[in-house]
Amino acid sequence: MSLINQALRKAQHQRTPSRPATAADHASASHPKYTGNFNKSGLLIGLVAGIALLIGLVAGLTIVVLRKDPAPVAQQAATLPAPAKQISPATPIIQPLAAPTPAPTQPLEQDSPSVLNDLRLARVAAEAKAAADATSAKQAEAAKQLAATKAAAKPSQDIIQWLGKSKISGVRLSTSGNKVILNNNAYLVGETVNVGLGLKVLIIQEKRVLFIDPNGKKYLKQL
Repeated sequence: MSLINQALRKAQHQRTPSRPATAADHASASHPKYTGNFNKSGLLIGLVAGIALLIGLVAGLTIVVLRKDPAPVAQQAATLPAPAKQISPATPIIQPLAAPTPAPTQPLEQDSPSVLNDLRLARVAAEAKAAADATSAKQAEAAKQLAATKAAAKPSQDIIQWLGKSKISGVRLSTSGNKVILNNNAYLVGETVNVGLGLKVLIIQEKRVLFIDPNGKKYLKQL
């Protein structure tokens, strides 16, 4: 460093304007060759030392920079965001639906008048239906038995004898209704000619008259 300072001082001294010569200057002027050589050698040495010092400083700074460069790189690497981890899709969790809770039902009051009335009406209707079914069954059975009885019945001999003794005086055919004159009495179709025997007029034609008894047996009498 001292050599650099000396070199700088000499350079400054040479740039300064000339001042009046002093006794010291005259004394130094007596040895011009020696002083000039000395100044030139000292300046040369100072320049060489300065250049060497600059080279050393540059080399030292280069080494320091090279040593300090990896640190920021490491810091930058540390500050970089970490790569996002691949998240696998979560398996959906299926929960069974809870069964709906049935609404509580309010029990009916057994002794309320409306309930009792409904029960009575239902009982009466059931009894009436049962009675109607029983009546229908009885009627059907009776009709069946009657039909069987009529089918098994034979022509009444009393009716045959009575018709044999009866006399047909004539018949009258008209649109208002046919009539037969039996035993001097006029009868229309469907009228009873003998109450005791239950004999009725079934058909009246020009030459014959058809009668029917309660058993469904038919009797023919010609004119």
